[in-house]
Amino acid sequence: MAQGAAGGRAPSRRAPLSKRVLASYGAPALPLSMTTLPLAVYLPAVYADAEGFGLSLGFVSLMLVLSRAFDGVTDPVIGFLSDRSRSRWGRRKPFFLLGTPLFVIGVWLLWVPPFEFGPVTVFGQEMNSGYPYLLATLVLLFVGATIKDVPYSAWGAELSQNYNERTLITSWREGFNVAGNLIGAFVPAVIFFWGYSKPVDAVFFLSVAIVFLMPVLVVNTLFNVPEPKLTEHRHERLPIRESFRHAWANEPYRRLLIIFFFSTIGSAMTNTLSFFFVKHVLLAGDLYGFYLAPYFISQIIAIPLWFKLSRRIGKHRATMAAIGWYALWSCFIPLITVAPVAWFETFEVANLLRFLPEGGYGATLDYFSGIPTGKFLFFIGVMCLKGSAIGALSALPYAMAADVVDLDSARTGKRQGGAYFSIWLMVRKLAYAFGLLAGANIVIWFGFDSLADPLSTTNTAFALLMLAVTYSIIPAILKFVAMPLLWNYPLTEARLGEIQQQIETQAQRA
Repeated sequence: MAQGAAGGRAPSRRAPLSKRVLASYGAPALPLSMTTLPLAVYLPAVYADAEGFGLSLGFVSLMLVLSRAFDGVTDPVIGFLSDRSRSRWGRRKPFFLLGTPLFVIGVWLLWVPPFEFGPVTVFGQEMNSGYPYLLATLVLLFVGATIKDVPYSAWGAELSQNYNERTLITSWREGFNVAGNLIGAFVPAVIFFWGYSKPVDAVFFLSVAIVFLMPVLVVNTLFNVPEPKLTEHRHERLPIRESFRHAWANEPYRRLLIIFFFSTIGSAMTNTLSFFFVKHVLLAGDLYGFYLAPYFISQIIAIPLWFKLSRRIGKHRATMAAIGWYALWSCFIPLITVAPVAWFETFEVANLLRFLPEGGYGATLDYFSGIPTGKFLFFIGVMCLKGSAIGALSALPYAMAADVVDLDSARTGKRQGGAYFSIWLMVRKLAYAFGLLAGANIVIWFGFDSLADPLSTTNTAFALLMLAVTYSIIPAILKFVAMPLLWNYPLTEARLGEIQQQIETQAQRA
């Protein structure tokens, strides 16, 4: 780590975190991502598909936006309270524990409604009971997630002061996050062979796993991960308005928020439309789980490679490389849409599995009867190459956000990780809600009907092409907003060393 300009000694460092601590901290991300995956890709399919609850895609997206708007208001409040909390158990752990039961109950009620939806009258207007129920359960789930996740993110940022170890912390968390996504992806692929091929079946099995795993892993984290004692050379409390004014004045942080906002909008559009793309364009809705599994495997494999690259060229340059890689493979998706099915005959399951014994070969083909698997399997290959960048685009910005908190500490004398990550999560949630609403309404505006039969469809070729463009090209363009903001990003490893030395000097004087 570089020394400061004044030439003083480098700031003292805690011992490196053990793998047990790193794993225990990252583990709760596994059931959390098992929730995130259904929310991102299955909620529209469960609530707004003819084989689910049959609600309107436009109104389902509206319920998500309303719930996210409420959720965004609670983030700064929890971050502010967490920063100012003082207890024998620490600042972050009590909130982390309190939010867990609310979150688990919200997950179960969202995916396993205790009654069937039907017409109701609300304020003199008749509507389907599914809409207010969806809104209420989403609010409960998001409130629980906010109480738990804002302090959890700040806790991770405070575990280490080391520039590269912070990337390691977020890489472990991202590894568990992708592993949870992978489990969520494999569940529908596995239950497919048991006769369960619908999204509503997948979310039921995932909900059972989440309700069991989340409390166990949260308790393990509370017992095995320390909450570092942080020193502040300024002891008076900052008002909430001043806290957030300092955050907005933090120029590297402001850049990250802009990058994260546009990137999250694109991610929301992709996740919201992925099921409908596979079902209506590739005509392989029943095989959706087979697409998710290799997609997330590619993310897990690539995370160590991106981590090594970030150590060599810096987090911001590695993020730029990941954006370019992501955009390159996104361009192939519309081409797959318009290409004739005959071009992909080599990739048909019937051709790829000819090495199987005759009995097994015939039994396997029965599962895929009537599904054009060639185009679908080629699409999986492209998505694996594209998906290998997702781990970097998730882990590296989080690690960079931990660095900017140190810059704030040097300026204010306070440790405001809760405030910073509450704004971070608030931006993510609001951007995701906007992206979901934008993605759903763009394809509706171009004439796409999510309730249409994909085989005898009323959707035009143009509507399906625009579904592909909104699913892939527009999100890639939004990620390119980051390029000029990252090119001369000022908070490098050497600069962070100077800032941390300044913090230590201030603490010693105090």
